[in-house]
Amino acid sequence: MQAHRARPALDTSLDTLLGPDGLLARRLPGFERREGQEAMTRAVAGVVRDRGVLLVEAGTGTGKSLAYLLPAALAGEPVIVSTGTRALQDQLFTKDIPFVRDVLGLPFEAALLKGRTNYLCLHGLTEARRNPDVMRPHVAWLERLLAWSRVTETGDRAELADLPDEDPVWRLVSTGAEGCLGQRCEHFDACFVMKARRRAAAADVVVVNHHLYFADLSLRDSVDIALLPPADVVVFDEAHRIEDVASGFFGWSVSDARLRDLAFDTRRLMLGHRPDVGGTSTAFQRVLDATEAFFGRLAPLLPRSRVTPDVLPLGLEEAWQTLDAAVGTLGAHARDHAADVQALAHVADRCEAVRAELERLVLASDPAMVFWAERGARATFLRAAPVNVAGLLQDKLLSRVEAVVLTSATLTAGGDFEHIKRRLGLGDECAELTVPSPFDYARQALMYLPDDLPSPQSPAFAQASVERIRELLDLTAGRAFVLFTSTSAMRRAHERLRVEADHPLLVQGEAPKDTLLRRFVDTPGAVLLGTATFWEGIDVVGDALSLVIIDKLPFAPPDDPVTSARIEWMTAQQRSAFMDYQVPQAIIALKQGFGRLIRRGTDRGIVAILDTRLTTARYGRRFVQSLPPATVVRDLDDLAWRWHCGGPALPDDPGGLPDDGGGLPDDGGTKADP
Repeated sequence: MQAHRARPALDTSLDTLLGPDGLLARRLPGFERREGQEAMTRAVAGVVRDRGVLLVEAGTGTGKSLAYLLPAALAGEPVIVSTGTRALQDQLFTKDIPFVRDVLGLPFEAALLKGRTNYLCLHGLTEARRNPDVMRPHVAWLERLLAWSRVTETGDRAELADLPDEDPVWRLVSTGAEGCLGQRCEHFDACFVMKARRRAAAADVVVVNHHLYFADLSLRDSVDIALLPPADVVVFDEAHRIEDVASGFFGWSVSDARLRDLAFDTRRLMLGHRPDVGGTSTAFQRVLDATEAFFGRLAPLLPRSRVTPDVLPLGLEEAWQTLDAAVGTLGAHARDHAADVQALAHVADRCEAVRAELERLVLASDPAMVFWAERGARATFLRAAPVNVAGLLQDKLLSRVEAVVLTSATLTAGGDFEHIKRRLGLGDECAELTVPSPFDYARQALMYLPDDLPSPQSPAFAQASVERIRELLDLTAGRAFVLFTSTSAMRRAHERLRVEADHPLLVQGEAPKDTLLRRFVDTPGAVLLGTATFWEGIDVVGDALSLVIIDKLPFAPPDDPVTSARIEWMTAQQRSAFMDYQVPQAIIALKQGFGRLIRRGTDRGIVAILDTRLTTARYGRRFVQSLPPATVVRDLDDLAWRWHCGGPALPDDPGGLPDDGGGLPDDGGTKADP
């Protein structure tokens, strides 16, 4: 590791930056002091200085990015900042870090590091141009990529703004960890991934995302390979996503697309380097046929169901044995002719790796793992993940990294951190800080909680909720997100609204996410219908978004493979899975959805939650008390009157939830299912 600057006295350094007379106030036009931001900055600095774990829930508008970037810039040692989304990763590197470094004049080096598939692979480009069958349909883009490869400094796909997300050419010229030849590659010294890693190794602050960070942890543990430079200080922003991301990287996954890619890569390399060798096409076709047969046996479990040793689809083991033999033959064929072709030796290694993973997945014999099959947008998967990651995170992360900061706008449920601490294996010794949003929600936001709709479990809910959605859209003249907890509900609502609603409708899936957001902002009165992907990480400022409608409380389906396994695990521990897991998870998700509305101090609008369980279920009050303190309205006419009067709260209206004398029972409430 390179020698980094000695750590200064952080508190002294921060004193020159913060406060009404600090450098931040002098350098930033229109500076408005935020006490919550200062408190978070000093808390992060304390963990960097003294080590330990810090949990920070920082409400929207706190300015939490600056609150951890300032101590990171002053740390005098490597700091890794990990984000949950690519959008935040890019924002930190292109906007926030240049401000800290250039406007405040703090001398530190920063680097951006993404996953391999974001970078051009020079070996992949060479192989694609060598093969006429590949070159012919993509000749224009491949020639353009060749020219770009000679001038780009990063090889980052983000520079190719006009390359469509769905264009297959990028898959030909990029590679994941499995396809990388490493030091055996003839382009190793010029490799864009390696250049990015070298920049990261020399930087003081390295910005990554959770997927890359946990891929690094997984590889360090399994094959002693590091993707990231060592760092004793790590900041996780959007930390509410960590459990699910970590779970994926501490498990296994094989898809039909992965097997087909392996077969095609082997065939392409054999024909490119050993065209005189027979048997390649036969071995290739056997893998394709066996893959189709194996994943076809998973059809009864699709689109998403658990796999257990005593409930396997008919004929799955036999299909696996056929597939295993076919992949083994393909790998042996490649290895027999790999004496001086490193790429062929590499695909042979890939064949053995996928065979080992398939064996673990089909036998499904590890009681600490949950196994399931699912159909994705481009592939069908057989997966496994740990039921509980707390012990793994303690062993592989918390015991190895000296200072860890976990922050998000949504970490608490019911006013405390107990849920996230249990899920991530954090002890009571970790520090905690809650920083409220500086926004005046009672004045900026109305929270509409109708009490006259059918229960979400009622067959009448679908029709009644869409009718209420239409009425709400008319109230605000569109300008709305309508967030659903299921794709089927979104589609049913779209079918009706496109006939009955007089507003431009945009629907998740009809275009890439970024494209839909641009259209939403550019189209007056637009309405965007979406599911999970639009519940968080979306930032629309101003009048373009005045209404957020949420159809139901976002409980994960109890028959979801991972959810059901976690419920069984908690039940075996004699704990209430509903109150200790399902409710807190849904609260955090609901807070994310609510957070789409108010993004600046000048925003105003309505959040409408159409689920009557907020007012009828014994646990409903816990949800409401976890949300920002907006003015609660239950009657649609009252809502319309308040909206047209020009403000969420009327003069001298305290807002808030009327006190009905109720409260949460000590035992966690009822047996009501999500």
